[in-house]
Amino acid sequence: MSDRQDLLGSLLPITRALRTIEDEAAAEHGITMWQYAILAVTAQRPDLNQGDVARLLEYSKNRIVGDIDHLEESGLLQRTAGNDRRANLLTITRAGRSVLRDVQAEVHRREDLLLAGLSPTARAQFSRQARRLGEQVRAARHA
Repeated sequence: MSDRQDLLGSLLPITRALRTIEDEAAAEHGITMWQYAILAVTAQRPDLNQGDVARLLEYSKNRIVGDIDHLEESGLLQRTAGNDRRANLLTITRAGRSVLRDVQAEVHRREDLLLAGLSPTARAQFSRQARRLGEQVRAARHA
C-alpha cells in the first residue's frame, strides 16, 4: 500500500471549505453560490443566453431558470429576447455588478484567511497551479 493519498482525499476538505465560503458570502447578499456564478459569467461574457451560461457552468438548464428569475426579480440581471425567441440574452445590471464585486471581495477575504497558514509564495504557487490544472481539465473535456 502506498503512502500517497488520493487527490480527492487531499482536496475534499479544501473544496468543502471553498464551497462554504462562497455559499455564505453569496447568502449575505440574498443570493446563492450558483446565482453568484451566473452573475460572474454574465459579467465576463456579455450577451450570453441562459443555455450558454448553463453549459459554461455545467449547471442544469432547468434549474438555472429559477436562479435567473430570482436575479431578474432582484434587479441584478436582465433578460432580453435574442434573435431566437427561445434564447433570452442575459445582461448583468449595475446593481448586479455591485453585488458581484461585494460577494467576490468577501470570498477573496475568506480565501485569504483559509490560506493564511501558507507563505505568500506558497499561496501564489497554489493559486497558479490550481488555475493551470483547472484550465487543463476544462480543455481536455472540450477536446
